[in-house]
Amino acid sequence: MGKKRFIIGGFEFETRYEYRAAQEDVKKIECINEELDIQDPEVALRLYNDIRDGIITFSSPIGAQYTEHVADIVANKSAGLLDDREIIEEAATKAKSSRRLGLMFVTIAVVLVGVFVTVEVRDILETRRIAKQIAQRQEQISSQDTNNSQNKVNINNKNDDIDSVENSNSDNLDENGAKSSDITEDLIESPWDTDYAKDDRDVLPELQDLYQQNGDFVGILNVVDTDINYPVMQSPSEPEYYLRRDFYGADSTAGTLFVDYRCDIVNPTTNTIIYGHNMRSGTMFGGLKRYLDYDYYQSHKTIIFKTLYEEQEYEIVGVGLSAVGYDDDDSYKYYNFINAVTGSELQEFLDNIQSLSVYDETIDIAATDKILTLSTCNSYTEDGRMFVVAKRVK
Repeated sequence: MGKKRFIIGGFEFETRYEYRAAQEDVKKIECINEELDIQDPEVALRLYNDIRDGIITFSSPIGAQYTEHVADIVANKSAGLLDDREIIEEAATKAKSSRRLGLMFVTIAVVLVGVFVTVEVRDILETRRIAKQIAQRQEQISSQDTNNSQNKVNINNKNDDIDSVENSNSDNLDENGAKSSDITEDLIESPWDTDYAKDDRDVLPELQDLYQQNGDFVGILNVVDTDINYPVMQSPSEPEYYLRRDFYGADSTAGTLFVDYRCDIVNPTTNTIIYGHNMRSGTMFGGLKRYLDYDYYQSHKTIIFKTLYEEQEYEIVGVGLSAVGYDDDDSYKYYNFINAVTGSELQEFLDNIQSLSVYDETIDIAATDKILTLSTCNSYTEDGRMFVVAKRVK
C-alpha cells in the first residue's frame, strides 16, 4: 500500500500535523481577505507589520506564501514611500504609533459617546478584531449557520449579511487521502446529451422577460439556501465582458456571473463553468468561501441552474483550491476542462481536481454525469482560485 498523501491547494505535506496547520492557515487567510482590502498599501503595511510582529501567525508554506504576497503588495504599491530599509523601519514605527493612537481614541470614544472615529482608527480596530477571531477559531469555537436564501433573483447585487456564517468548524476537515473515481468507459455518453439547433428550443416563459432585456442572459443560478441567486450571462465574442459589468451592461465592480464562452447552453458540454467575483461584501461568489467549512458544505449541496431552456438540478460533490496556471507551465488548469469525449479525458480531470480537493472525500462523478463548476478568486496564495464542483441529478 502506497504512502498516504496530505494535499491541500496543490501543496503536499508529509504528516497530518503539517496538513492541519495548512488548513488553519487557509482559514486565517480567508478571514483576513474577507475583512480587509489588502490591495490598499496602508492596510497591507499594517497587516505585514502584524504578521512580522507575531500578532498574526502562520504555520505552513501556504501561510508563508501569503506573507510573501502581502510583502509584495507593500513593496510594489508603496515603492515611492519605501525606498530603503531605513524608510521601511520608519514606516513600520509609524504604523505601530498609529495603532497606539487608535486605541487611545477608542478609549475616548467609550467615555465620550459621540466622538467620531476616523477611517484610519476603524481599520486598525478591524485588524485587531481579525486577530481575535483567528485566536477563537484556533480554539475551535463553532458558530451557528444563520444564512438564508433570497426570495428573488438578485439583479441589483444585494445580499444578506456575509458575517452570518463563520468558517469555524475546521476540525471536521480531515487529511486528503481519498482516491478519485475510476472511469472505465472508453467513450463518454450521458443521458443529458442533446442535439438541438438553437432555434429548436423555446425559452422558458418565466425567463422571457429577462431575456428580452438582455440577449446575453442565459439563465439563473440558485445555490439553494444561500445568497447566491443571480442571473447568468454569456458573451462568446467578448468572453470577459461581464467581469466588470452588471446585468444591464453598466460598469460594476462586482460584475455579473457569466458562463465560459466555450460552454454550450443549448446542448450542454460535459462541464459548464460559471465565473463570479469573490466580493468581500458576500455578493456574487463571495459566499462560496463558506464551503471551506465542512458542516456548511454538507448542508448546502443543492444547486438549481435554470437555463433559458430547462431547469437543471445539481448536487455539489467537491470543493477545491488551485491557482491560475501560466501558458508555459505544466500545472493542471481545471478551468480548461469543457468537454470530454473519451474516458481518459474525464479521468484526467477527476484525478487533478481530486488532488486539489479540500476534503478527504472521493469526488463522486461518473462517465454519464454532466458537471457544473463554480469558479472564483481566493487569496490563499497569489493568483489563487477556489472552485465548487457539482454533478447533474435532475
